[in-house]
Amino acid sequence: MKIYIDESGDLGWTLDKPNRHGGSSKYITITAIIIADDEEKYISRFISYIYKKYNLTPNIEKKGANFIAEHSSYITSQITNKIINKSISFKIISITVNKAKVYDSLRKDKNIFYNYVLGLLLKPEIIQHNNVEIVLDKRTIKVSHGESFPDYIKTEVWGQGLDINISCEFLESTKNKMIWFADWYANFIWRKHEDNESSSYDLLEKFPKDRFVEKKLFF
Repeated sequence: MKIYIDESGDLGWTLDKPNRHGGSSKYITITAIIIADDEEKYISRFISYIYKKYNLTPNIEKKGANFIAEHSSYITSQITNKIINKSISFKIISITVNKAKVYDSLRKDKNIFYNYVLGLLLKPEIIQHNNVEIVLDKRTIKVSHGESFPDYIKTEVWGQGLDINISCEFLESTKNKMIWFADWYANFIWRKHEDNESSSYDLLEKFPKDRFVEKKLFF
């Protein structure tokens, strides 16, 4: 099983100023797209469909933040027919953190904080499979001490005696459409919490419970 990850919001702690005006985001959302290798084609085709509909430049990444509310809601409205009804494995899982309530101890190191949150998101999913490949955006994971997440998640899983094959790969998001898709949904979920813009999120909540799973931390 493949798990593609991206996030929206930032890892800063300047919470006494408005976001986008000298301050950090109030929330950070990490989202993962889960899909079997042989079913990735459904997401690729869906992205091509969206690019054609909105006359976007092929093979150039369109960030989730650049979709207006009308477009983000349309994208989500099409997922059931174009992906869910065709893919057995497809799932969106997400975790959003209210940063104002994060323990001071977790604020000391951005990498430790990120690994902790990402572990909370992924571990329940990983333990359901025998083989998992996790694909992350290179820009995100190198926030402090380098690529430490693979060791962290393997310790969390293997330390419980679970013999699961876990591999991690770090890719440039501009070259991987599955990460594009993870970015879209990280933003569509994050903007609900950060900006109270829920055009896509409201539709996600209507998905079958085994297709969209959201966690909240420090709420």
